[in-house]
Amino acid sequence: MEDRVRISVSGIRGEVPHALNVEIVSKLSSAFASYLEEGRIALCRDSRPSSHMFKMASLSSLMAAGVGGDDFGLLPTPFLQFLITRKKYKGGISFSGGHSPYTWNAVLLLDADGAYLEASEGSEVFNIFESADFKKVTWKRLGKVQKKEFPLELYFHELSRLVDLKRIKDSRFKIVADPCNGALSKYLKYFGDFFNLTLIGINDDPSKPFPHLPEPNQKNASQVEAVVGATDSDLGFLLNSDGSRISFVDEKGNGLSEEMTLPLCLLSLNNKIKKAVTTVVSSSLSDWVAGKTGISLVRTRVGQSSVVHMMEAENAEAGGEGSGSFALKSFSQGYDALLSLVLILDLLAGEDKKLTDLIQPFPIRYMRKIKVEVPPEKTYRIMDRLEEIYADEKPDFIDGIRIDRDKAWFNIRPSLTEFIIRLTIESEEQEIIRTIEEEIRERILV
Repeated sequence: MEDRVRISVSGIRGEVPHALNVEIVSKLSSAFASYLEEGRIALCRDSRPSSHMFKMASLSSLMAAGVGGDDFGLLPTPFLQFLITRKKYKGGISFSGGHSPYTWNAVLLLDADGAYLEASEGSEVFNIFESADFKKVTWKRLGKVQKKEFPLELYFHELSRLVDLKRIKDSRFKIVADPCNGALSKYLKYFGDFFNLTLIGINDDPSKPFPHLPEPNQKNASQVEAVVGATDSDLGFLLNSDGSRISFVDEKGNGLSEEMTLPLCLLSLNNKIKKAVTTVVSSSLSDWVAGKTGISLVRTRVGQSSVVHMMEAENAEAGGEGSGSFALKSFSQGYDALLSLVLILDLLAGEDKKLTDLIQPFPIRYMRKIKVEVPPEKTYRIMDRLEEIYADEKPDFIDGIRIDRDKAWFNIRPSLTEFIIRLTIESEEQEIIRTIEEEIRERILV
């Protein structure tokens, strides 16, 4: 299954070079340029060696189609999304595997608002990709490529306007940061200086491989936990390779679930927003916070594209997922880890509390996220069979199959980014989760 490329509006993903390679990237870039027809595209990459290779291949394809490319080099994807809306680009391309292993990569296509393409736009680009009917221009009309510097001060200034900057600066937080040698590594010092933080960086050299999977969660938090404890820091955090996801470690050195990021961001925005969007597989802790703050919470399909476009459709001010992702419409159309961090620092400073104090009132919820590898050709046969099995339990089909039971809910769905079926189970009791997992595994593997 590693040799197959995964194509969706959440990115064209695969292992390099068996699934995703220069030929595919060049062809996809030609298709995107043909779809846009003209104008300029902003490009960036994460710290994977293959990202630089793919970016170079993409720029050549854009030039051949007569479309200009502004190359921002090593840059977090949310930075590029922030910039696109302010500089009036026709679109953007980020080369980043996000939370995937070092040997994988992805091509992320962005629209003129800096958002992931919606389904209809993605279909049009992929149809051009499959037909290979690409726009080509003569040598006199080749697109122009330029190297550009990201306006960091503008980004931090706009970020600081969302919070009480003086309050954060006066708090003088000491924080441990693990960007996993990803794209945000080179920008964290400037971030710390701007917000008057004592920032202790680990795994912050983008020239080195990832020290662990670039997926911010409790499983990968052991290094941050140890350093927070040893340095008496206020908190710590982990990032994925492109700075779109974040998870936290409290002041006692305990890693928090990535599912806590969205509820904490919503809590920080109490009395500032009225409606938010999340997915059918995000923790019910977001519902609990929404109830406490009076925020209306809308559920949609999994993925940044689905959440952000539902925000637009529902006129919602914010959105996010249980992967440690959060977006604020007034700031950007992209998930942004530094945005989440700043909102939570503002909450800590405003409440004059530790992170453990903030989460203490939250109800206890246990969640299990399970990957079941299945051959792609069998995935939808399995889903059809499960749909019949659970028909009497009135399933929700917004994305996959979701069943709500007393003291628990679970969701079964094909992954957008990998050739697997994902199971998500949440309950008040761990034994209930174990029972449901056994039940579903037996039914999937029949």
